[in-house]
Amino acid sequence: MSVSIWSYSMLVITLAIPLYCVWEGDKTQRNVISGKQTRLEAYASTMVLLWVPTLYLLVGLYGKQISTAELSLVWVGSANNWLGALGVLVMAGYFSLNLVSTNNARDTHSTLEAQLEHVAWLMPRSSKELTCFTLGVSLSAGICEELLFRGFLWFLMSPFLGLWPALLISSLLFGVAHAYQGWLHVVRTSIMGLVLGVILWLTETIWIAITVHALVNIYGGLLAYIVISNSGRKQASCVTKFPFNRI
Repeated sequence: MSVSIWSYSMLVITLAIPLYCVWEGDKTQRNVISGKQTRLEAYASTMVLLWVPTLYLLVGLYGKQISTAELSLVWVGSANNWLGALGVLVMAGYFSLNLVSTNNARDTHSTLEAQLEHVAWLMPRSSKELTCFTLGVSLSAGICEELLFRGFLWFLMSPFLGLWPALLISSLLFGVAHAYQGWLHVVRTSIMGLVLGVILWLTETIWIAITVHALVNIYGGLLAYIVISNSGRKQASCVTKFPFNRI
């Protein structure tokens, strides 16, 4: 890929994402918690933030500024491709079984709820929110973030920095783009970015990384929905049985 004007502009747009997330900080979180913004509105703004730069990337792809091979948007049917697909099926099966187990093991919900506390404000609570989160936000994040950070950014920097240093930097930027979760989770998300990069490298296609990324997000949303919904029903039941708010 030649470093053209489009490449520079695409780079600026991609780097603007983590910078914007740091600048905004926890503004969206405060707005959702205070009621100034609904979760559905937060989901919509997140998808806009993801798809605007991705559409510009696709414009470059259509205009041959970058190729599908350079973005790793290929599927040649190699052994690595199919092993990656098999791994995705195993992961999907594991997530499904774990969700069923979690739904039945109500005694574990308090522990899980504590673990989800840092993103509880964003997690879906109604069926409409769940649909928007899983089919909208989760799929958008899987597609857009992988194309931007693992596809474009990693490939652009590799000739100048080397394969693995470029992956490290792109993963750190990917982590910073999740600054709204807190800096501890920026580190965790950066590590997740490294893992997704290794998956791309091993499977020789970004499609597997996209699917894994989306599955992880969908699983997180479903898990939170199960835990938070059951917690809400339990609290409602307690209020019904022990209406302390009555005079």
